[in-house]
Amino acid sequence: MNVQNGISSVVEGIAYYPYILVPNDRFQPAFYEVSLAVSDETFDQFKSRGYVSCHAAGERNFTPDPVIVFKKFAFNKNGSANVHPRLVDADGNDVDVNVGNGSKINIQWKHVEYKGKGNDIVKRAELVAAQVVEL
Repeated sequence: MNVQNGISSVVEGIAYYPYILVPNDRFQPAFYEVSLAVSDETFDQFKSRGYVSCHAAGERNFTPDPVIVFKKFAFNKNGSANVHPRLVDADGNDVDVNVGNGSKINIQWKHVEYKGKGNDIVKRAELVAAQVVEL
């Protein structure tokens, strides 16, 4: 098992508002992102290590479960586009499908740190790939 910052690099859960192959550009900056409803144990692992975008059980109106938002910036600081996360089926084959709310997926992520406002260090779980388990 691959581990990052003491957490498995693959997390399973239920997807909400997924933007995997096309970024969410309703707000700026634009992100590839998935709000993933996860187990309490998984949530506690991310929250206790200081990752942003961790929402406790009941904080989101679309699920009673805790949620971690996995994100990847759509563009670099210089304005060039980042490559979208990979989307694969259960057999690991690349797919181009719309992943709907309530789909069961596995997320591969990586640890990213950068300076935020006021030079605070921001820890983000960056979306690398998603595997569709059940649409």
